Amino acid sequence: MDSKQLFLRELHSIIKEYSEVGEQLKQPDKQLSWEEFDLTEEEISALNAQKFTDESISAIEKIVRDNIMGAFHSAFCLLDGVSDPVSENEEDIWVGLKLEEKQDDDEDEDEEFLHDELYSSYWEWHDLNNKDK
Repeated sequence: MDSKQLFLRELHSIIKEYSEVGEQLKQPDKQLSWEEFDLTEEEISALNAQKFTDESISAIEKIVRDNIMGAFHSAFCLLDGVSDPVSENEEDIWVGLKLEEKQDDDEDEDEEFLHDELYSSYWEWHDLNNKDK
C-alpha cells in the first residue's frame, strides 16, 4: 500500500465533500461545526434572501473547492519547506516538517494530534492577528 497516495486520494474526497455547500446555502443553520464560525441572524437572513439556482450553487461549490485545494497546497508547501511561515524571529530558518507513516507499535499516549492542535492553535493565531484591533 502506498500510504502517501492513499492519503492524497482520500484528501480529494474530503475536499469534494466539504465543498458541497449547496444545501447549507439554501437552508443555512445558525450553528456550524465550530462555534467560532456560527452564523448571525443577519447572515442567515442574507442567505435566505438569495435566489440560488443549480448553476449558482455549482459555481459557489467550485470556488469553495478551489479555495480548499489552495489551502491544502499552501499547507503542504509549508510542510515541504518550499514556503516560509511568518516567524516572530527573522533569524529562524524554516526547513519544513516531515510527516511519517505510523508503525503498528507506535503508541505515545502523550502525543499531540494535529487535528486537535488545529483548533487549539486557532486562538493563538486569532490573538496575534487581531492584536491591533
